[in-house]
Amino acid sequence: MVRNIVIAALHEVNKDRANLSLDDINEDFEIFNNLDSMDVLNLIIEIENHLSKSFNKYIQIADESSMDMTSTPFKTFGTLVNFIENKIQDI
Repeated sequence: MVRNIVIAALHEVNKDRANLSLDDINEDFEIFNNLDSMDVLNLIIEIENHLSKSFNKYIQIADESSMDMTSTPFKTFGTLVNFIENKIQDI
């Protein structure tokens, strides 16, 4: 479910860009290397919106700790999905 939410959010963000190939998203897909900072912000908003609709409650996925460049879960598709799944288990 989370994988599909992140993929849907990536596709939504890509609608405005139309230059990012999303045909073969895998665990190693690098988010920061493929999206600029505004796209990452839009991705976060899209994911949070999808999560809110799916779980009928707001689930925050971005804070100071998640945006630390060395330990951010937003580095790859796989780390982001794992991070969100862990967040959901905690609610």
